[in-house]
Amino acid sequence: MLFGIENLDEMCHHFGFNSFPRAIGNPRQTFVFATEQVYSSFQDWNGIHPCFISTAGYDNLVYEVGGKQVPRAVIHTLTFFDFDHETKPENAFADAQRLSAFLTEMDIAHWVQYSGSKGYHLFIVHTPTRFKFDYRDGSSEALKQILQQTQDHLRQSLGLNTLDEQTTGDPKRLCRFPFTKHVNRMGEGSGRHAIPIPTSELSSLSHEEIVRRAYWPQYVLPEIYGRKVSLKRFIDKLGVALNRPEDMIRPIVNADFDFDKSDAETSRYLASLNHRCMGVVNELKRMNPPHKARVYSALFAKTLGMSMEEFEAVWVEMGTKMGYVDLHNHDYRRYQMSTLFDDPRWHTFPNCTTLKANGCCVGEICPRFKDMEADDYQPKRVIRKWSKPSDKRNENHEILSSD
Repeated sequence: MLFGIENLDEMCHHFGFNSFPRAIGNPRQTFVFATEQVYSSFQDWNGIHPCFISTAGYDNLVYEVGGKQVPRAVIHTLTFFDFDHETKPENAFADAQRLSAFLTEMDIAHWVQYSGSKGYHLFIVHTPTRFKFDYRDGSSEALKQILQQTQDHLRQSLGLNTLDEQTTGDPKRLCRFPFTKHVNRMGEGSGRHAIPIPTSELSSLSHEEIVRRAYWPQYVLPEIYGRKVSLKRFIDKLGVALNRPEDMIRPIVNADFDFDKSDAETSRYLASLNHRCMGVVNELKRMNPPHKARVYSALFAKTLGMSMEEFEAVWVEMGTKMGYVDLHNHDYRRYQMSTLFDDPRWHTFPNCTTLKANGCCVGEICPRFKDMEADDYQPKRVIRKWSKPSDKRNENHEILSSD
């Protein structure tokens, strides 16, 4: 590798990867508790597998029923932007330049990295903030929505057309570690490295020059300019008006499942779910679908009469197509599915009001959106039947009112 173990502590502190424990992956994730573990793994993977590291540090690691270890809190230090264009990587570079220029004008600390293939990454460096992150009380989804709305505000206001929306709104996102070789999920290498680019040189370099550097890069840590502010302070400076979940419309994810066989079980399932709720299908196009979208997709399969095994096969096919980050967690996924499929209390797909409140609504593009105020989507009215007062109550009333 281009760096030794003696450099890793310096790199982690410099780039914002200094809170431990955190996750690394190739892409399968595992928790690490010290830089020595990071270096040992990257040394084994570099050039053969991707070398990914989480953008957040974790806290309060617990084992859930089923054996999966999860964090109940995250240390948010980096907000991650992934710019990518399949045929014109120079467009991704232009968007990274545009966002960097905007942040430089705001005097916000950030750094930019070439991925080693067809994209660019930008990291806003914050003062660390500990956030509770628990799907049971909604805190994890709340943080995701805060990030989603902040990133989407910048995407729309600056015209960042190559921003990969599958990667937004994910505080636990993995990214390529600087100065490691680019290898895709299929194990195919580009021959180039992921390299940081000094922000002072962004306006003078071309994409072609950066690509040439990535073949034989030099280990030099770029200067990071600007002030480090918390995520909350950054949102305040941007003037982003955060919406409540029930008011929030989710942006369309620019991706498609594109299954070839129209008669396949997965294609039929997605067509049925899309007819019932476009918003859930939209969330399933993300590489890490939100918890609620996962629950609703399984619940819809149950209402169709599918068995858990049938839905598991559908989920694996969707996950393989979209690159779900946790597709390898077979045992834990089956445990989660069994809690829903084996419980008779889970038998009804939610209405549009509930779906919207839980981040599964795409707005006016959906034919059902206009009918949300109709009776079909309103809470059931409860007509109270008042019983006749007892004689004793009448006597008391007469006594009290006789004065």
